[in-house]
Amino acid sequence: MAEVLVACGRDGVVDSYTPGEFETIADRILPDNAARNVEVIRDDGVATCIINGSDSLATHGASVCLGQLIPPREDWSEPGAPRPDGSYGLVRVDADSIELVADVTASRTLYYRLFDDLLVVSTAQRAIGHFADEFVLDDGAIAWMVANGNLGPAQTWDERVEWVLPHGTVRLDRSAWELTETTQPATFESTDEPKSVHRDRLGTALDETFAAFDVDADAWELSLSGGLDSREILRRLRDAEGLRAISWGTEDALDTPGSDAARARELAAASDVEHRYYTLPELPDDGETVLDRFVTAGEGRTDHIAGYLDGCSVFADLSTRGVHGLVRGDEGFGWKTVGAPRDVRKVIAAMMVDDYDKFRSLSVPEAQQQQFPERLERRPEESLATWRDRLYHTHRLPVLMGALTAIKTPYVEVVNPFLTQRILETVRTVPDELRTDKRLYAEYVKERSPDVPVATQSANPDAERFLACDGSRAFFRCSLDTDHARSVFGDELLEYTLDGLGDERGTGDATSGLTLDAVKRRVGRRLPKSTVRRIVAHTPVDRPASAISPARLAFRLYIIDTMVDRLTHDADFL
Repeated sequence: MAEVLVACGRDGVVDSYTPGEFETIADRILPDNAARNVEVIRDDGVATCIINGSDSLATHGASVCLGQLIPPREDWSEPGAPRPDGSYGLVRVDADSIELVADVTASRTLYYRLFDDLLVVSTAQRAIGHFADEFVLDDGAIAWMVANGNLGPAQTWDERVEWVLPHGTVRLDRSAWELTETTQPATFESTDEPKSVHRDRLGTALDETFAAFDVDADAWELSLSGGLDSREILRRLRDAEGLRAISWGTEDALDTPGSDAARARELAAASDVEHRYYTLPELPDDGETVLDRFVTAGEGRTDHIAGYLDGCSVFADLSTRGVHGLVRGDEGFGWKTVGAPRDVRKVIAAMMVDDYDKFRSLSVPEAQQQQFPERLERRPEESLATWRDRLYHTHRLPVLMGALTAIKTPYVEVVNPFLTQRILETVRTVPDELRTDKRLYAEYVKERSPDVPVATQSANPDAERFLACDGSRAFFRCSLDTDHARSVFGDELLEYTLDGLGDERGTGDATSGLTLDAVKRRVGRRLPKSTVRRIVAHTPVDRPASAISPARLAFRLYIIDTMVDRLTHDADFL
């Protein structure tokens, strides 16, 4: 586990910040059920503050490695050293420079801001905000959060804070006090070879990755579901002495045939691996605490709350038990069938406000500032499937999956061995039809998996039910019917949202519940993939309007309002 704050100043500026101030920053940005262990390392004129660092966290002087290098490297801490492979975020320090290095998907987000006399780097945006004189809301943040439940490609609340892009390096020349940024773009170049060749090549990439993956099974646990991804990690690690697996979900899910929970238990038993199941409430007793911890731990980067309705108690318990981290199966083997450009943006969580008919007639603050960056635009001659998977690697993985990782890291560290450069560059040579729905990877895993069917149902509670319950609606009304919220959103959007909390209809047409998306949610996982592909291919491009439920919209506004308020107060602290 670890959150990190690194400060480098000119002319001894950093020396003025006391350990007590770093401890107070940590206390302010952490959820109330996370530990508060703070270590400050001073070296080469740099102060590195490690919050809740475990014994497995790699440090060298003021340099720090979050996640894990696959394989380990002796020179990881040296600026200018070759880029390692793995699932990580690196801060490398010496007397001449500071380097921030992101892995190929930026799976551990590193934020930074260069001031006149100070560089501040952190895994937490709010930590950086404490060093600012004021908070300046990013122009597109509200629109991206309203439309998608995430912060969009900019990934930040404050427009002056930046993040290290996937496969990127940011270097500070300490003498010149200048930043340089470099990024290697994701390139998909499929090769026209038999499927068997692609399968063998994928198998070799997996073999080499896991041969180099050095995990201490006594300190790390496997997050196990009933899907295709974590079961392959289980197969690869099952002989590690002391390996333990965990899953979480509702009480009923454990006894529901075909659920993630039931299938995970069967997989663990078939592999003779110890399995622990954490029960999540369907409707928590203290919803306000659940919402507060979720927004605090994740800094409002996502609205995907379904797996956290226990108030992050699963991860707090792991921390208390001395677990250093979770091995997870985030991956980029391919994504869902798409039939139109809007489908691509939808499945990778990059919808625009104008994609929702209702919002076109509402005043969403700074909606005109919601822009797709050039690096994510569809390239000439790029197929929809290739564009989809390139955006999955460079947008969905860092923006959405990285945000979900950030909810866990105040408590435990996280490593995703499927996100190595070795594996993803292999995937980028696979033809579209073998990446779509992870076809090649799925065939590879099923050939080697225990005889346990793939799960067809999530084990998580129904987030919409929680958000729409009487207690949540009352809380959202109370939280949003304020002068502060009106100053953030204006009257029109806010009144529409408050009115909707008393209305069961969504923000789209009355028929939107019958859209293809709803059908896919209800039966899609039970249909053969080929059938789903045919349905999508023969569905008109001009489909019914997308919709957001009133409670979900209120939740997104609550996230925005809460973060604006907290970041505004953070800037008044130091």
